[in-house]
Amino acid sequence: MGVMQNNGEQSKGTKGVRGSTRNASRLKDFAKAGPASGADWGGCSPKRLQGVVTAITALGGAVTFGLSRDMGAHSLTLLLDGDRQTLWYNGGADLDSELESVISTLDAMV
Repeated sequence: MGVMQNNGEQSKGTKGVRGSTRNASRLKDFAKAGPASGADWGGCSPKRLQGVVTAITALGGAVTFGLSRDMGAHSLTLLLDGDRQTLWYNGGADLDSELESVISTLDAMV
C-alpha cells in the first residue's frame, strides 16, 4: 500500500485503499469447504470450556477454538499481550483433560 496523505487519500501508484484485491475470491473458496463435521469442541464439558474463557479473559486475553481443515485435529489459540500460542490436539485426545490442564496453567498466571 502507498503512503497515506493527510486527507486520508492514498498516494499514486497503488491498486486499492485497503486490504487485498482478492477478498471476494478468497471468500468464495472458503465457502466451498462448507461446515466441518465429525469431532468438535461441542463434546467437551461446557464447564471446562467456560473455565478456559473465564481464565484467559481474567488475564486480559482471548481464546479461539478451532478444527483443522481435514478435521483430524483440534486447535486452541490463546492470545495475551501480543503473544499468540496455538495448542493442537489429535482427534483422539481427551479434550476435557486437556482443557483442565489449560485452565490450571492460566489460573497459575494470575
